[in-house]
Amino acid sequence: MIQQPHKVATFFGCIGTDKFGEILKRKAEEAHVDAHYYEQSEEPTGTCAACITGDNRSLVANLAAANCYKKEKHLDLEENWKLVEEAKVYYIADSFCASGPTAQQIQSVEE
Repeated sequence: MIQQPHKVATFFGCIGTDKFGEILKRKAEEAHVDAHYYEQSEEPTGTCAACITGDNRSLVANLAAANCYKKEKHLDLEENWKLVEEAKVYYIADSFCASGPTAQQIQSVEE
């Protein structure tokens, strides 16, 4: 959890308009993460099952809504792109990059 100052980390992603999307929004707020979600109703919010044993972990993910991310409807918005320009460090998860051509375009912009 981020302590002080709050909201020094910004997160972009795509969620569905469902209970898991609401949980993600609430948990990001509790963790003081400045989350900016593209919300859509085509697919539900993605889910992930984790098996953790000692130092090992296995994940099985259903990307669902991540496959619906629309760069032109979210990242290209002036208020969102300004946050990208102001960032000092970038992290792009590989599962997001695998979610389709739009995500791959985003990755190439960051490189």
